[in-house]
Amino acid sequence: MFRLLPLLLVACEAGKIQLGAGPEPDARFWADVFTWECSATVDDVVQTWEGAFNYDLRFQYAPDALTQMESPISGCSFGADLFPDNAGDSGVNLSGAPGWYNSDALSGTMESKGDGFYFDSAFANQRTCTYVDELMGDGTELTDAGSFSGAKTPAPGTMDSVTITGVDSQTGIQFGADVTVAWETSGWEKSWVQIRREQGGALVEAATCATTGDSSFEVDSDVWDLLHDAVEVDVTNVYVGMEKHDSLTAEDGQEIELITRVMHIAVIQDQ
Repeated sequence: MFRLLPLLLVACEAGKIQLGAGPEPDARFWADVFTWECSATVDDVVQTWEGAFNYDLRFQYAPDALTQMESPISGCSFGADLFPDNAGDSGVNLSGAPGWYNSDALSGTMESKGDGFYFDSAFANQRTCTYVDELMGDGTELTDAGSFSGAKTPAPGTMDSVTITGVDSQTGIQFGADVTVAWETSGWEKSWVQIRREQGGALVEAATCATTGDSSFEVDSDVWDLLHDAVEVDVTNVYVGMEKHDSLTAEDGQEIELITRVMHIAVIQDQ
């Protein structure tokens, strides 16, 4: 008992602790592109594809204490937070606001939204019909971020098409209904489907299901049992998400997680 006390004192001595030297990632930088269905008639044939309407950048910094942001590895789960808006209780600000660079036409500076959390929207609610891979190129680079500068999110795969049975463009899908979600994509590492119960554009509750390796998913009673019909919402939305991950260790030993995500949204609610 008495032999342990000196060891604990040494371990807790501030001068002996090196920030960013722990096993967990210290920072996370990710690019989110949201898509909607575009269409055009060519030679009397209607062609559809996924076009980008939102392009968001987020950066979190919490040395040795970065919060998890993981979609399910298998099955479905309730309440997964895939869109954090902070860096947790241990967030630490950089000396200045970090920036991002995609091309000469697409670059910017992220705004601080709390300790260790920065956000920027390259464009919001612009219903373009630009293909995701054309928009994002070979990834989005982090700039003006100290030792993390130059880190780049992975190049995206393609998001060719998404179909959802029984979906209404204003209210989404009906609670309890059997719904088939199908997609055509390539070049991604992970995928998931999230059923989102929303009120006034804000998330009330969600069920997220792993779909990696699949090209379709059935929303059935097993999914609905995770949610609550009595909850007051105006939209039951569907997100179909694709992800690629990478990581980089900076010269000072800190690790940054790099993510590219593309998500089809069934019901677009302009903010």
